[in-house]
Amino acid sequence: MDQKRLFTFILFFCSLISCKRSSDILVEVKEVDFRNKTSDIIHGEEIISIPGVSDYLLFDSLLMFITSDPSGQLKVYNSNTMKALGSFCSKGRARNEFQKALLVTNQIYSNENGHTILPLNNYTHEIREIDVTESLAQGKTVIVGISENANAGEGATIYLDNNLDYRFEYTKNKYEYDEKKRGVPCVYTVIQPSGKRTKIKVFNSKMDVTNEKFDLAPYTGNLYKHPSRNLVVERFSYMEYLLFFDFDSDKRYAVHQIDALTFADIYDKKTRRENDYSFTDVATTENYLLLLYWRGDYYLDVPDKNGANEVLVFDWEGNYIKGFKFDRTIIRIEYDETHQILYALDENETLYKYDWKDLLP
Repeated sequence: MDQKRLFTFILFFCSLISCKRSSDILVEVKEVDFRNKTSDIIHGEEIISIPGVSDYLLFDSLLMFITSDPSGQLKVYNSNTMKALGSFCSKGRARNEFQKALLVTNQIYSNENGHTILPLNNYTHEIREIDVTESLAQGKTVIVGISENANAGEGATIYLDNNLDYRFEYTKNKYEYDEKKRGVPCVYTVIQPSGKRTKIKVFNSKMDVTNEKFDLAPYTGNLYKHPSRNLVVERFSYMEYLLFFDFDSDKRYAVHQIDALTFADIYDKKTRRENDYSFTDVATTENYLLLLYWRGDYYLDVPDKNGANEVLVFDWEGNYIKGFKFDRTIIRIEYDETHQILYALDENETLYKYDWKDLLP
C-alpha cells in the first residue's frame, strides 16, 4: 500500500472511531473531575427509627416516610419536633387506600390553595395525589387527583408545572429496539396536556455489552426536578453521568467523570465489583444537587460491605462544588434549606441529621 492510500485509510479509520465516540450521547458533555476530591468526614446525630421505611421526603417542616405498615403506609412527622402528625394510605383497594404506596420521584409541591400535594404510585397502576394538608386536618387520607401511570415501572416520570397531565418520561426501551440493529436504548418523551407527544433523542445506539442480560443496565437511572423550575436531572445508577433537561430554556447537557466509562465503550459486568453503583439518590435545592456517590476510593477501600459512601454537591449547571464523606452507609438523603440540615437514612431504617451550616457557599 503506497503512502497516499495508507494516509487515506488512516484518516477514514480515525473518522469512524471519532463518529462512534461523538455519537454515543447527543448532547454537549462537560468532562468534570469529581472522583476522590472529598476530604472532610461529616458526623450525624441519630434522631428516629422508622420500622419498615423504604423511602422518605422532606417538604417545609414535614418529614414523610413511606413504610410497609399496612395500617398507614405514609407516616408524617414534624421535622422540627419529630412529633408524629398522622398516618395515611392504608393498604386496600378503596379510593383512599393503596395496594402499595411508592414514591414517584422526589416531587412534592403546593397547589393554588397552598396545600402540600404528594403524588404517590399506587403500586405500578396509577398515580394518586395526596393532599397532605387536608389529610392532616381531617385525620384521613384525602385524594385530590388520579392519573394513569404510563411508565408502569419501566422508567421514571416528572410532572412539569406540577401538572399530572404535563409529563416528562424516561423509559428503557426494552420492547422496541431490534438487537441486531442496535436500536435506541431508552426513550425520553414530553407529553403535553393536549396529549401531544414529543420524543427527545439522547442516544443514537445501544452501548456494547459483554452479557446481554445487562444490555440496558448502563441506562438505568431516575429523574429529579428542580424545586421551582422545569429543570430535570437524570442520575445514572451505573455510569458516572448526569443528564440535564432544561425545559424553560430548551437546553440539554451532561456531566461525565473524566476518564470514566462512556456510552461509547463496552460495559463488562464481569469486570465490575459486586456493588456497581455510581449514583443512587439525589436531594434537590434551589441552587444545588446533592448526590449519593459510591465509586470513590473512600468506599472501595473499605474491606467489608459496611463501608461509608459520599455525598457530592453540584450546581444546576453541572459544575462540581464539593463533597463530604459520611460516617456510615447512607441509602437516602433529603435537605432542609431553611435550617441547613441534611437528613440521611441508613441501611438499618434509622434517620440521622447532619448539620450543614456554613458547609455550602
